[in-house]
Amino acid sequence: HVIKHTVKELGMSDLKELFEKGRWYHCFQYENLISNGTYDIVKYIQYYKFENDYGGKTVLDVGCSDGYFSIWMKKHGAERVLGVDSNKYDGSLAFVPSNAYKHLHEEKYAQYADDYSLFKPVYAQYGLNNSNKLLLMDKLMRLGIEFENGSVYDLSSFGEFDVVMCNDLLEHLRDPITAIEQLYFATREKCIITVSSAMKTGWFNRKKALALFQGHISGGSFFSLSEEAVRSMCISAGFKKVEVASRFEMQNRRHGVNNSHFVIHAYK
Repeated sequence: HVIKHTVKELGMSDLKELFEKGRWYHCFQYENLISNGTYDIVKYIQYYKFENDYGGKTVLDVGCSDGYFSIWMKKHGAERVLGVDSNKYDGSLAFVPSNAYKHLHEEKYAQYADDYSLFKPVYAQYGLNNSNKLLLMDKLMRLGIEFENGSVYDLSSFGEFDVVMCNDLLEHLRDPITAIEQLYFATREKCIITVSSAMKTGWFNRKKALALFQGHISGGSFFSLSEEAVRSMCISAGFKKVEVASRFEMQNRRHGVNNSHFVIHAYK
């Protein structure tokens, strides 16, 4: 009994180190552990205007990253949840940044491969061969969430889902219009789109479809988009009703700054 307890404690100790020192995008709580993520979504979840019960629904989470929203949906009754992300967790770039800043993003994505090397025994314990945190959290919580590598520019192979989510991805894309069209084809009922690095528009510009290019200063966020720009893109894609559900500031814990967000609900 003592030996079993010791082995379990050692495993928990390794997991604790991964939660505290690993590369995380989302903050998760698992038992008494809290991951050191860039964004602590639980503090802002009310702004997404999710329903309380997704019983029987199928959900596609595009650009799922660590999978906080995939896990939230599964915990709130979703019958099937598929997370899709272009990150292969092997050190390769998950998107094509501007040439001037490519080196910075190569360094950033190399950290995902480094994370696996540093904590390989933990990942291996859960049958994982990379540092995909969605798959790790799914193993820990035993939720049965699916994951596929894929691009927002081609969602056709995944089929239709009742609810489609796309959080904090559009601003990183060279072509947000094609991305929204793909989200439309994947949506059966409703699409929820959250945009970060959002344009702060005063009352005079609120109804203008504005897109400010900023790839020359950021390299990772090509556009700062106005609410009306994304709403108009959704209507152009074919959505029948498009609403701005909320706007809010979310703290980027890694850099200690607030990031402007807005949430769009688009109905098929």
